[in-house]
Amino acid sequence: MSQPKWECVANLGDINPIVHGGLFVFVDKTGVYAPEAEKLIPDDNDPKTWHAYRFILEPCTFQDGILSDNPYHPGIAAWFAKTLVDICKYIGIQQDKLIGMFLSDDPMERARAWESVGDYHGFDNLDHDPLVLNRAETWGRYNSQIDALVN
Repeated sequence: MSQPKWECVANLGDINPIVHGGLFVFVDKTGVYAPEAEKLIPDDNDPKTWHAYRFILEPCTFQDGILSDNPYHPGIAAWFAKTLVDICKYIGIQQDKLIGMFLSDDPMERARAWESVGDYHGFDNLDHDPLVLNRAETWGRYNSQIDALVN
């Protein structure tokens, strides 16, 4: 199997993601791997540190009232499904809209759906081993992504 060739196709976060946080969406140009997102969060306690949480934008299924992130066992609810009503209240969206975002073929829609899970449950639940970056690493990793999206 070939290695992925990731291309950043969107920043759904702040216009200045290094200062205020960003949500970058990546697609594999080879078409083999599912899209991924990377949530960049500045550390509130250390202005010289950022955390980058990377997670796969798993498409979900919704059958017989069950939202599942397991394509082989759609009858098994996603780990966050029992809190879906609470997530919707937290982010201010209707449940059917959020479910539709999880089912969408659009990686930007799925990125927003998975971001809502991270916002509610914490991004450590989507990536338990995030990158911890200093200022130089953060600028090096994201500056070219930002430039490419703007130009």
